[in-house]
Amino acid sequence: MTNNTIDIFPRRLRQARLMRGFSLEKLSQSLSSSVTRQAINKYEKGLMKPDSRMLIALADALGVKIDYFYRPFTVEVDRVEFRRKPGFTEKMVLAIKERVRDELERYLEIEQLSDSSIDFTLPRKEVGTIEEAKAFAGEIRTLLGLGDDGISNVIEVLEDNGIKVIVLSENSDFDGLSGYANGKIPLIVLNGNFPAERKRYTALHELGHLLFDTPDDMPAKAVETICNIFASEMLLPSNVLTEKVGNTRHDISLSELTDIQRQFGISVDDIMLSLREHKVITDSRYSGFQKKKSTMPDFRALVEKSRVELEQPGRFVRMVYRALADEAITFSKAAVLLNTSVDKIKSNFQLV
Repeated sequence: MTNNTIDIFPRRLRQARLMRGFSLEKLSQSLSSSVTRQAINKYEKGLMKPDSRMLIALADALGVKIDYFYRPFTVEVDRVEFRRKPGFTEKMVLAIKERVRDELERYLEIEQLSDSSIDFTLPRKEVGTIEEAKAFAGEIRTLLGLGDDGISNVIEVLEDNGIKVIVLSENSDFDGLSGYANGKIPLIVLNGNFPAERKRYTALHELGHLLFDTPDDMPAKAVETICNIFASEMLLPSNVLTEKVGNTRHDISLSELTDIQRQFGISVDDIMLSLREHKVITDSRYSGFQKKKSTMPDFRALVEKSRVELEQPGRFVRMVYRALADEAITFSKAAVLLNTSVDKIKSNFQLV
C-alpha cells in the first residue's frame, strides 16, 4: 500500500466522512462554505484538491484535525465479524469500521514506537456443542492462570494476551464485534455505553468468536448460543456456581445473586440463565423470574442494577505516556495519538 500524500488525502476524507455517518449530501450541507456533493465526491476520488480554506472547513465539519487528512495508513481492518441487531444499518456498520481503523492505527503505531507489542498465543479450537464450549472455557481459564476465581478486569486480561480492545460509544443496537486486522491482529470492539457486566460478558462472547472454529453448516443462532455459554463459563465456572447456590433450588434470594454478581462481575440475569442451563432451577421457575421482572418495575430495576466497577482499556494510554517519559515521542505526537490537546497531555503528565 502506498503512503503518498496524493493517495492519502482522498482515503482519509472518505474515512472521516464515514466515521461521522455522513453521506456526501449531508457533508455538503454541513459545510459553511458552498461546496456541492459532486465536488466532495471528486475530492474523495482524487480528481480535485480542496484549497486551504476548504480544508479547514472540511476538518471542522468532520471533527478532525487538518493533519488527520495526511496521516499515513498503517493497517487494514478485514475479516471482521459483527454481532448486531436488525436495526443496525449498513451505514452504522461502515461508521464503526472506519472508527475502528482509526483507533487501531494509533494503537499499532504506539506499540511500534514503544517496542511493546504482545503476541497473540491463545489457541483456536473446533467447537460445535455446548459441552465443548464449556470445556474450552475451562482450558482457557487454566491457560490464563485464573483458577476458579473471578476475573478482576476482563479488558486487561484480553489486552495482556495480545488482543486489541477498542471501546466506542454507540447506540443500543450495537453490542460488539470481533475479527482480525491484516489477517493476524485480533481485535474486540465494545459499546462503551453499556453497564460493566454487559461489556465484560460481550468481550468474552467475542473472544469465543475469535477462538472457535465452528462447523460450516452450523446455524448462526447456534454459534451465538455457544459463544454465550463460553462467556458465562469464563466469567463464572459452573462448578463454582453450584458450590455457591447448591445443585437444586426452588427459591433463591436476590441478595445471594448480587453477592455473586459483585464477586464475578456477571449480571443477575446471566446468573439466572446459568442456573436454568445447569438445571439448578427449573424452566418454570426461570419463567416466573422473567414474569416478575416484566410486571414489577422496582424489582426489574434491582435485578438490572450494575454493581461492578466500569472497565476501560488502559494499555494504549499507558504506552503513550511511557513513550513520552522515555522521550521516544513529543507532547505533540502524544496528543495526536490520544486524539486530545497538547495542554491536556501536559497537565496529565508528571514524572515521579
